[in-house]
Amino acid sequence: MTIDCYVTLGEERETVYSAETLIRDLDKAGVEKAVIAPADREIAVLNKSGNDFIYNAALKFPDRLIPACTINPWYGVEGITELKRSAERGIQMLVLNPTVQGFLINDELVNDLIATAETYKLPVYVHTGPHLYGAPWQLTDCALRFPDVNFIMGHAGATDFWNDISHACSVTNNIYLEGSLARPFIFKAHIKGIGVERGIMGSAAPRNNLVFEWEQYRTELSDDEFLPVWGDVLASILPGKGGWK
Repeated sequence: MTIDCYVTLGEERETVYSAETLIRDLDKAGVEKAVIAPADREIAVLNKSGNDFIYNAALKFPDRLIPACTINPWYGVEGITELKRSAERGIQMLVLNPTVQGFLINDELVNDLIATAETYKLPVYVHTGPHLYGAPWQLTDCALRFPDVNFIMGHAGATDFWNDISHACSVTNNIYLEGSLARPFIFKAHIKGIGVERGIMGSAAPRNNLVFEWEQYRTELSDDEFLPVWGDVLASILPGKGGWK
């Protein structure tokens, strides 16, 4: 199975990207499916409308697109209610962006939200890389407190924290490494160190060109040992096992 772990759909700024255009790019790249997530404004403040937008886009192409949702933990009880609503209609992943949403992933502020994600067996995708709010060790600390939640370290700490990855991921086995924004040869070294069974391919399209990213990664990770990275690893931790609905 081939699944792109992280694609943003939206209508503004650098995320002008429709479901139809994504399907075209998936076909060009020879990729079966993609997880789709809301754009920055929806991640920051307009959670409910962003989640609805993604859900409805996935409904158009249920065999190709896998919907994720986002919740800003500052919404508290209201956010928990929105996560439950999203999970109960089939959303497959929770996306958190500490930098955009303004919190530390290992702050107690996020505890109830992650505990709710655990109830629904949702993997939690966390954007990492920027200083202060995106350090891999912060995610490690959080993952140690929630050993039954599968966390996806978005962007493999790129670019500021690439040298922390091998140690941060070796402390616990419930962090999976996603490679978007990381250079292919660096990502390859990371997953060879922590185990191919914890590597996940993502493009971060449209900020990156999806077709180009898949071409480059396939060139670098061409050996059979890396086949699970293309989608099987991700499918194994999604509630729908690579599908939904």
